[in-house]
Amino acid sequence: MFSSIKAKIIAFYLIVISLSLFLLGVFLYFSLEKIIYDSIDSGLLSRAKALSTLISEDGREFKFSDELMWEYSSPKTKAFFQIRKLDGTTIEKSASLKTGDLPFQRGEEAVSFKTIYLNKKPVRLINFPLSNLVIQCAESIEGKIELLENYRKILSLSILSLVIISTFGGFLIAKKALTPIKDISETISRISESNLSERVDEKNIPSELRGLAVSFNRTFDSLEKAFNRQKQFVSDASHELRTPLSVILSHSEITLRKERNTEEYKNALVAIKDAAKIMLNMTERLLMLARLSSDRAELKFEEVNLYSILKDVVKLLHPLAEQKGIKITIHADEQLTAIGDRATLLELFTNIIDNAIKYNIPEGEIEISIKEDEDYAVVEVKDTGVGIPEEDLDKVFDRFYRVDKARSGEVKGVGLGLSICKEIVRLHEGKIEIKSRVGEGTTVSIYLRRDKDGFQA
Repeated sequence: MFSSIKAKIIAFYLIVISLSLFLLGVFLYFSLEKIIYDSIDSGLLSRAKALSTLISEDGREFKFSDELMWEYSSPKTKAFFQIRKLDGTTIEKSASLKTGDLPFQRGEEAVSFKTIYLNKKPVRLINFPLSNLVIQCAESIEGKIELLENYRKILSLSILSLVIISTFGGFLIAKKALTPIKDISETISRISESNLSERVDEKNIPSELRGLAVSFNRTFDSLEKAFNRQKQFVSDASHELRTPLSVILSHSEITLRKERNTEEYKNALVAIKDAAKIMLNMTERLLMLARLSSDRAELKFEEVNLYSILKDVVKLLHPLAEQKGIKITIHADEQLTAIGDRATLLELFTNIIDNAIKYNIPEGEIEISIKEDEDYAVVEVKDTGVGIPEEDLDKVFDRFYRVDKARSGEVKGVGLGLSICKEIVRLHEGKIEIKSRVGEGTTVSIYLRRDKDGFQA
């Protein structure tokens, strides 16, 4: 019945308001009733005391003035009195009571008040006992009852009017309160595959819903990044795989145009094999880059020994360095550690040192150092290679960017190595810097956090 949030808010609001107004009305009604009855009872008590002073101690003599008797005896008066003995025998009473008596109950020893009916009219009565007499005073309260009834009607109509007004007010309040939710819903409904940049306006959202808006925005930020990564991956793959696929296709077509000798078939297969290797290498690197660009869920961040990692990398790449006569030296504190994922750090340093070998001169050198810099452990890889032109330094981390004009024509790559390095460093909340001069060599500096304080992994 109340599946709507707005209906629930209005219903709750009405229940609270109605209950509050009802309790207030009851309080006001009974408060006025008490005030009226207290006033009447006070007057009756004063009259009873006044009468008691006019009666002799033995109850046989009454010193009532004409004014007093007129007050209680006039047919038009609404006040009555009756004086009785303790056994109920009437000694004196108002002229207006000649046709009847006030109700009496023997044994009452304390002053008491009650409401009775005389001739079907409401009357307020006091029993005021003396030592050997009982004075009864009464007053018609028909007008007071009518006043209370009118007050009750006015109060009921007022409460009903306020409930109706509150219903309208509750509707407006619920509508106003739910407007931000409606805005969030409309914003989310506008988000689609072609419009992933739409976001909920966090500034104009009430503080109670700001957390929800922030969560939505973060979720859609992640979705947009994932979608963009997917688009980037497809775009990169389709663009970069076109060349090796064209090579394979062209060699296949040319070879199949006519009969070839064994050597020609062999050359064609070698060309196809080389193109396939490039495709395989590129695909593996694209997949790694896509995985690194996604999130850190699969990475295991812990304290790792940098010297141990670098030693393993140098051992792995030593055959390549030996082929070119390149000398690799490590200058480092063997105990220096950093926070990171060992597997991806191995990939990082393998890419950096592999580049230092590939683009180094024969009989060149590579110096690797590890040092502390405030909150970071800094790994520097310095080579004596061909260097990178200054205008290309800010582009070397772009995907598929290759500085072929300054490098050896024999060295071929897919241009993804430094892009992978950049993503790995980003995941480690570190920094990577490159300094290079053509003909003098290149220095790559990698900054990794030394402790987990403030680390978001």
